[in-house]
Amino acid sequence: MDMSGRARLLLVGIVVVVVGLSLAAVQSTGALWSGSAATGATTATTGQLRLVAGGGAGSTYQFPGLTGSAILPGAQAQAPLVISNGGTTPLRYRLTAAGPEVSSGPGVTVVLSGAVGGTCSTGPLTGTTAFPTTTSSASTTAIAGTWRSLARGASETWCIRTVLQSVSGAGSSTYSHLFTFATEQTRS
Repeated sequence: MDMSGRARLLLVGIVVVVVGLSLAAVQSTGALWSGSAATGATTATTGQLRLVAGGGAGSTYQFPGLTGSAILPGAQAQAPLVISNGGTTPLRYRLTAAGPEVSSGPGVTVVLSGAVGGTCSTGPLTGTTAFPTTTSSASTTAIAGTWRSLARGASETWCIRTVLQSVSGAGSSTYSHLFTFATEQTRS
């Protein structure tokens, strides 16, 4: 064999070895070592997330203090609403929807506003704004309420105000206000 034949043979041999090593590396990319450690016993604790609006239960509350009947457009009513954390874990909550739910007569449009703390009387609402003033014709009107925190067993009082803005037809209407809240667990 001459020198160029040996060089070609050597070159082909090197290429075969490189390709073989490359294929072996691709197929065996697992770690060459592993480790483990023992830990002490741990306890996972669960809790109950429960927001209580007024005397209700669940995430929706029909507010009897603001039931509308024999009210003229422009008239306002307000009532306190106690919101409590009846669960076993701290939580945060906010109002996500609110509005009138008509049980008889034509539809109505109301203007809702609310504040936390302060007094619940005629005149401007005092305290911290709980949600933006909202005009609503349906109980599913979306509201971007402010997130509020409640410790386990804590409560706070909202003052909710409603003003009957209009009635959509002739005759009288009977309606109530429906409020929907979102809740989330927070770390203790």
